[in-house]
Amino acid sequence: MENGSLKGRKKADEARGRLLYFFLACSLVVSAYVDTASADSFRCGRKVIRTGDSPAALLEKCGKPRYKDKGYENTREHGSQKKVRVERWYYKKSSRRLEQIVVIHKGRIIAINTGHR
Repeated sequence: MENGSLKGRKKADEARGRLLYFFLACSLVVSAYVDTASADSFRCGRKVIRTGDSPAALLEKCGKPRYKDKGYENTREHGSQKKVRVERWYYKKSSRRLEQIVVIHKGRIIAINTGHR
């Protein structure tokens, strides 16, 4: 009887190990996705910035960005995929927060991307 309970305990430990491995693998996949995630909004203190807002509203709520650059991004416009000229504003409020990259096209925020720490 004692031999049977030992086998049962060993199987239970193996099952817990597989489950733990599964959750760790899932966590890695999710964390890789989060680094390049795109959001519809982010907070500057108590104020919220959303896609569709103007750069003036962004400056009013968050202040000057840490850095700006210009480039091209693929975007969906009027039902078709186009490469458009954009301006990117980079915000990072502290070393503990993730960088927020605000993408502006034609005077409107078209995307908010989450960067690295």
